[in-house]
Amino acid sequence: MLLGTGALSITVALAATAAAGWALVLCSVAAARSVPAVPPTRVRTAIRDRDRRTAFLPQRDPDAAGRCRPRAPGLTFLTTHA
Repeated sequence: MLLGTGALSITVALAATAAAGWALVLCSVAAARSVPAVPPTRVRTAIRDRDRRTAFLPQRDPDAAGRCRPRAPGLTFLTTHA
């Protein structure tokens, strides 16, 4: 009499949720242990190679939205004199 029909379904739902949670935890632990370790030299090489491929973006597109068009130094216009 302690477990009615509603309490029994709630108990089964909680037990199923707990079992699914433990299964997920166990799978994630097993997956984390099966990943091979990457040597630090390979990580440094990858970072260095990425750094060499990366260009300084503001220099690549001077006409991008929000940027002023660069002017040659020494040229002055009459409108710029105060």
